[in-house]
Amino acid sequence: MANPSIRSLAKQVGVSIATVSLALRDSPRVLPQTKERVRRAAAAAAYRPNPLVRSVMSSLRRSTHESFHGALLAIEYSRQERPVLNPYHRQVYQGAQRRAAELGYSLELCWVGPKVLSLSRFNSIVATRRVQGVIIMPFAETVDFSSVKWEALSAASIDFCVSAPTLHTVLPDHQLSMLAAMKRLDDLGYKRPGLCLERWRDARIKHRWSAGFTSFFREHNTEPILPLLIDETIDREQFLAWFKRHRPDVIVGHLQENVITWLRGKGLSVPRDVGFFQLNWHERSGPCAGLDPRPALLGSTAVDTSVAQLHRNERGIPVNPSLISLPLEWIDGPTVRTK
Repeated sequence: MANPSIRSLAKQVGVSIATVSLALRDSPRVLPQTKERVRRAAAAAAYRPNPLVRSVMSSLRRSTHESFHGALLAIEYSRQERPVLNPYHRQVYQGAQRRAAELGYSLELCWVGPKVLSLSRFNSIVATRRVQGVIIMPFAETVDFSSVKWEALSAASIDFCVSAPTLHTVLPDHQLSMLAAMKRLDDLGYKRPGLCLERWRDARIKHRWSAGFTSFFREHNTEPILPLLIDETIDREQFLAWFKRHRPDVIVGHLQENVITWLRGKGLSVPRDVGFFQLNWHERSGPCAGLDPRPALLGSTAVDTSVAQLHRNERGIPVNPSLISLPLEWIDGPTVRTK
């Protein structure tokens, strides 16, 4: 008995040869019920694709520049009525857009939130536009996305901004990068570093900043010589009282403009008297040394993660979610001394 072919399957199901071919490749251009009919007919006929023909057809498709593979969405969250991307998120999105285009996918930005778009409405948009994958941007607060219909989607989250469900996640390696930065500051002669950090920033990344800071001292068999200044908000009086009591020789944190202004108000110069090291270089208020989380790379890696799932025909909430950590990059600047 002759082996079943795409032509014989098309005749049996009552659709075109092209529809059978697309259905067997799980193309979003074919209705789900049609895909199911084709798959059942193929299984009943014990159809097996010819690997040589498949290779030739793949080559032909590439040679005719069939480059568009599907649509992705980047999800951003805001409580504002007319939200806009901040500069850091804009770089994340631009990196994601470039990578999506390279891989043959479109990527659009979609705002969700109480004053913008509900998750139920988001589900409708995903279904209408036949979106295949989503990238969740690194917004500041954690949000529950359990009501999203994940079954037909591949997804990747940037940072720990989704409380549920647990998805594949791409994030900067805050802990190891902090550890490396502390070693470099030590090599520059700073022996009394002080961590000054708003609590929400540390909590948002599962306390990886403070863990990296304190692990440096454990690695050198010493306890941190200075108490950490971590609080909900950090004001001038609180900072100056901590600084006067413990006299750090370099401040590690985020509040560059405030910290340097407060120090100058006490007649201290940066970096002559005390250094300052910015934990997110993209949030700098002026030239400074710091860590660059490389937002464009985060965006492109998230797209790679989502598209790889599509290629493996994986949809929905992953059984074994992965965590991809990317090192931050040290940026030299005038707020720390040179060796």
